[in-house]
Amino acid sequence: MELIYSGFDGLDVTFKGYLPKAAIDVLERGKEGAIELKQNQPVDIGDFHGFVGPAGLRDGGYSFIVDTGELGFKWFFSKSQRKDNWGIRVSCRSATLATYGFDGTVVRMYAELDAIGATVFEEAISRVDFAVDWRLPEGFRLDPDCFAMHGTSKLRGHKEIGGESWRRRRCTGLTIGMMPGRQICIYDKKAEIVEKRKGHWWKIWGIDKGEFTASGDQIFRVEIRAGKEHLRKQFGIKSWADLREKLGDVFKTALTRICYKARRWEDHENTSRIPDNDLWKGVRERIENDLFEWSSGATPGVVKQVMANQQKQIISAMMVGLSANLAVLSRVSPDKLSDLPQMVFNMIFDNVEGDRKAKEFRAKMRKVQRKYEFYDDDGVILDENTIAASQATYCGGAESPAVC
Repeated sequence: MELIYSGFDGLDVTFKGYLPKAAIDVLERGKEGAIELKQNQPVDIGDFHGFVGPAGLRDGGYSFIVDTGELGFKWFFSKSQRKDNWGIRVSCRSATLATYGFDGTVVRMYAELDAIGATVFEEAISRVDFAVDWRLPEGFRLDPDCFAMHGTSKLRGHKEIGGESWRRRRCTGLTIGMMPGRQICIYDKKAEIVEKRKGHWWKIWGIDKGEFTASGDQIFRVEIRAGKEHLRKQFGIKSWADLREKLGDVFKTALTRICYKARRWEDHENTSRIPDNDLWKGVRERIENDLFEWSSGATPGVVKQVMANQQKQIISAMMVGLSANLAVLSRVSPDKLSDLPQMVFNMIFDNVEGDRKAKEFRAKMRKVQRKYEFYDDDGVILDENTIAASQATYCGGAESPAVC
């Protein structure tokens, strides 16, 4: 059993405050465009850059949902400019927390609030998730009947188990508790990143995917989630100061109240005398350390590059599939597939030839570039000139797309 990652995996915060009228006007226009075009639209408000969607969020009265990227945040903004309104909410991505750490993420969060011109009076912590990932041998099997609550025999009798996931008679995930209270989840993280195409986690873990696949090992995550009801009613946590003072107690208490035992037990046995599973002992040990000093060591550039490469693979596969459709509809002979690349090239070239078409295509490229953003290994966003230079180097200085 090997520890490969521990750190914050989720953070939701609500702010009492409001946006300036100028920012609301820009978001309104962007939302109208998103509704008309049925896709998120880029918005630029000073140094704030993101994509606004066509819908808001009725729960909380948020008119706008704005996404600032895979290593950014999902923002929810209200139109109201009342000073007593909790009109701003943010949800942090797991990749952002893994890349920048807790403190770095909070700094970036406030930087974006400043960039959009928000006025903020106070914060309320709505949710905090902490995750510990273990590399486990092939023979590890998750057993739901080995979970127990403090002072009781089995978890099932208290209706604490919220859900189970099974695959071929093997339990791959278990959720204990319900939000916005407290939840503990243990699940097959490797299966989850494959299903949701989160390939950047291999870099965060520092694991070679090929070596891991050959080993037959597994990766399981233990994730502890504390919702706003649990934070406020059980521990009186609302502000950043409260969180830093008491969060360790929140998670340690959760791992004490709910335990994963080393084996099943008979009805007459006292579960407190059965040792905890080594995996559970390891999680508790990590929680007992200083949570705010942990980091994955993965730079923003590395994480973002993995995401970009993964997206290129998806697009390439789509292009190959569409080319097969084009070949059939264009009646290309199966014996003359060598004609197909030139046909595809001519079609693309026809759409970029001439000043008007080239201008339209460059506008599309700028929009795509805004969506993905290119980072170097230190996390610095590259400008268009730097990207063009790197592409020319990659293509051997060739100017013709046919050569490159």
